[in-house]
Amino acid sequence: MSATEDKVCMIEAGAKEVPDEKMLEAIKAGHEEIKKLCKFIQEIKSEVGKKKAEYKSFAVPEEMVRFVDELATEKLKEAVQTDTKKQRDENVTNVDNFVIDEYIKKYGEEEYQNNKSMLSEALYKAEKKAVRTLVKEEGKRVDGRAHDEIRPLSCEVGLFNRVHGSALFNRGLTQVLSLVTLGSVSEEQTFDGLDEEVTKRYMHHYNMPSYSVGEARPARGPGRREIGHGALAERALVPVLPSEEEFPYAIRTVSETFESNGSTSQASICASTMSLMAAGVPIKKPVAGISCGLVTGETDDDYLVLTDIQGLEDFFGDMDFKVAGTHDGITAIQMDIKIHGLTRPIV
Repeated sequence: MSATEDKVCMIEAGAKEVPDEKMLEAIKAGHEEIKKLCKFIQEIKSEVGKKKAEYKSFAVPEEMVRFVDELATEKLKEAVQTDTKKQRDENVTNVDNFVIDEYIKKYGEEEYQNNKSMLSEALYKAEKKAVRTLVKEEGKRVDGRAHDEIRPLSCEVGLFNRVHGSALFNRGLTQVLSLVTLGSVSEEQTFDGLDEEVTKRYMHHYNMPSYSVGEARPARGPGRREIGHGALAERALVPVLPSEEEFPYAIRTVSETFESNGSTSQASICASTMSLMAAGVPIKKPVAGISCGLVTGETDDDYLVLTDIQGLEDFFGDMDFKVAGTHDGITAIQMDIKIHGLTRPIV
């Protein structure tokens, strides 16, 4: 974990079914040690620290922000309120085009071309403000859910005969297929690094092709995101896998994202639990994963935690807090935030 003196900034954890209370205790203990380091850094800064650099601000002018707000905020509130991602994108594009037309009428084409990127930024901020206002002040999520409500779930196992195990998991518009293949122990992955050679019996790979978010890009090797999500899903499932003595096989799970609308890494954990069971792997307990979001107000005490965030709530919210585990405890945590940190009550 990392933190400032008063707030937690990042948590990443792998655990063997650790109860919530024990995990919170560990986070608090870690934070106490971090406070000492922060104090030490402040002492160094006071002795040898340099004056902070000044910079020129390239923020969107207030006049443009007001112009966009007056025209777009209410329209965007209506535009984003649908549970269909494609429809929402079309609605928002229509509002954006309306504002651009009004800007050209008022200031002219040349002025628009000169300030195109700033107007685009102002429209993005307006959409963000609309979503956050709906959630925080009006108690409405864009798809009509309550703040602690999960999207509709569905799943299916045994879709393919040629692989040892398969499962399809849907949570709202997020859909992931997981495939399990078994091999002899000699097929486990070998890592030949600077230290002694190590092997890995369970391999979890995650793919998110561009079509899953309605885009067209070249299909190249896995990027940083794919590697990270595969590692997170692997970490979440390893604690429930049988020992080599109980189950002498190498296991490879591949999670394919068919459609993405938030929390595909956690959907891949859910799908993989089912595909492992469908392959006959005697896992100790099922593992599931979910992602929680956050919308904050002006003060630290003014906040709302959202259960099962979709893409829009991830982009415009303040947090993506992924938690995976069994019925008895946590097996993995990964937390990303866009604000200066979380207070302990939020954690």
